Amino acid sequence: MKKLWLLALVAALASLNMPAFADDSMEDVNSAIGALTSKVNDLAKKGPSVEIHGFAQSDYINTTSGSFAETVGDGQVLRPGTSSATGNLNAGNNGQSMFSIRNSRIDALSKETAADWTFKGYLEFDLLGEANGSADYGSEYKYFTQPTLRLRHAYVQGDTTDGWEILAGQYWSLFGWDMDYVLSTVAEAPVMGTLYERIPQLKIQKTMGDDKGVQVQVAVAAEKPDQIQAQMPNFIGGVRLVMNDIKGYFCAATGGTKLQPLSLGIAERNAQYAWADGNSNGTFNNSEWGSSVAADVLLPILPGSEGKDDISMVATGEWTYGAGDTLGYNGGGFGTASLGSFPNVSKETYASGTELDGGEGAFVPGNIALQLVQLTGYNAQLQITLPRSIGTIITGGYGELFASNAKVLGMAYDDDTNWFVNVMQDVSKNVRVGVEYSQYYTNYITASATPGATIGTFEDNRLQVTTWYRF
Repeated sequence: MKKLWLLALVAALASLNMPAFADDSMEDVNSAIGALTSKVNDLAKKGPSVEIHGFAQSDYINTTSGSFAETVGDGQVLRPGTSSATGNLNAGNNGQSMFSIRNSRIDALSKETAADWTFKGYLEFDLLGEANGSADYGSEYKYFTQPTLRLRHAYVQGDTTDGWEILAGQYWSLFGWDMDYVLSTVAEAPVMGTLYERIPQLKIQKTMGDDKGVQVQVAVAAEKPDQIQAQMPNFIGGVRLVMNDIKGYFCAATGGTKLQPLSLGIAERNAQYAWADGNSNGTFNNSEWGSSVAADVLLPILPGSEGKDDISMVATGEWTYGAGDTLGYNGGGFGTASLGSFPNVSKETYASGTELDGGEGAFVPGNIALQLVQLTGYNAQLQITLPRSIGTIITGGYGELFASNAKVLGMAYDDDTNWFVNVMQDVSKNVRVGVEYSQYYTNYITASATPGATIGTFEDNRLQVTTWYRF
């Protein structure tokens, strides 16, 4: 892009052809254009340029329980008397304070054109990787000061001038049309009740209509199956209505504020699960499909316009229903019910289910058949963007995830809920500061063997201050 601007600038100067230019001066200009063109062509032969972007993030977090690290995700608030997986003893009783830079991010982007296609290659990493393979912090000091690199995105995307798009690699799932409707929390996304999944996939999308008016987007995707033994990939289909003539300013905490159009999206997810019913050769001779649907909306209540320094207000909402979509909530499932967790139903009975992440479903005693977790999720938020000259963004939101068959599956809890309010201030084009207060709740429906761990709803209160420098 830069080389085209340079050529255009020099060409524009030459085209002025003012009387002050003598013939020899014009020859000098033409010579300069020729030399610049030669250099540009030499650069083009070396391949497309690579842009490096990202942000440095610093989090300061204080919580009333040790239930979560920086990311809440689809986790549960711990009951009093219970300890966290990260080694915080009696985490349900004790608060904690975290200083972290692990959500800092870096990415590499490259683009090129060929015929009617525009290709983009993209890699993105953060520092929220596994704790060096340890089930707990290992060394807490090293966990926060020497974090592990983690891959977020890795894909190639091709777009045509007539609205076709093909994407291959790891990217946001089509289910829920991530990432356009995620709750804009200062806390590391996601929080409870929010679809949020990056997954290897092959996606084809067609956009029809006027990019300044009404558009319809239709997309299908084949994604990595939830279970490695599943013979079929996950299948996602979606359609979205976009009204580009109605826009409002909207942003995630880590991204720049930009005009987003009114949109309504619907998507369906279908995932296959395989299991064995005690056959002698241990083959997975049974399978079933789990299906779920998601509906998302972004609504500018007070629209904004490019170049105008006005206040803008945007609301978003998301609703999901079905089975087999637990991994869509932060790729980690909901609930502790997993294969082999019931008496008299050993893993060997159905040829081991360890490759199926816990939380997808369970075998119910007396009914040796996989039953998937039935989920209903919903969230909503309101974001107010003050005039850009002020640079203040205010957001409040609510999310909830409920498992209707949790008791049947023997799960310890059936409901995760959160609400939050935050204020973010853009100090400059690249620097942002945010503060957020939030509460998280988990409703437990079965008692625990741990003394004092009873049924009921338990909460975690969180205050977080975060700074970003985007580059």
